[in-house]
Amino acid sequence: MCTICALTIEFAVEHPEALAVAVATRQAIETGLLPELDLRVETDMTQSRHNATVLLTTMQQRLEQVLPASRLAALPDFYVLMIESRTWGYFHPTRDGFDANANPAPPRIVPDENGMRDNILVMSQAAAEELVRGRLPFDNAMQVGVAVIDAPGANAQTIRSALTMAYPLDQFSDFVCTEVA
Repeated sequence: MCTICALTIEFAVEHPEALAVAVATRQAIETGLLPELDLRVETDMTQSRHNATVLLTTMQQRLEQVLPASRLAALPDFYVLMIESRTWGYFHPTRDGFDANANPAPPRIVPDENGMRDNILVMSQAAAEELVRGRLPFDNAMQVGVAVIDAPGANAQTIRSALTMAYPLDQFSDFVCTEVA
């Protein structure tokens, strides 16, 4: 089972930025930045979690395709929370891609006694849908608050830079050139 699939239900962890991302998502829908949900299609929590898992997997694949191996391996581990379904993913990069067999503990949102906490990307599935289709650049998602990176030190910028490279301001191609090892 992949890391993303293994994390879909097990964590009963809420993130303090989830409400702000939800409000920003509603505003983005109202202003037309994100499409309105089709109210004729009823989605239960199981289907929503499945959709989130597909989005997380697509994001992992895109990062693996776009980032040179050295840059991928330099990324810190990070969690992704899809707020609508409360689905968590865990991204543990290696030179060969993300480790699908990682077995992480629940994310540390509050610093522990040593001041350590995990890197977390909080985003809406509505934003992720537009992101993976190339209709919403990652920096725009950050600017309007439908995606928030909560990470200590330089890790926030490292994660943001990688996602900006994968989902740039200009349209992106599904055909990607990467460095040769």
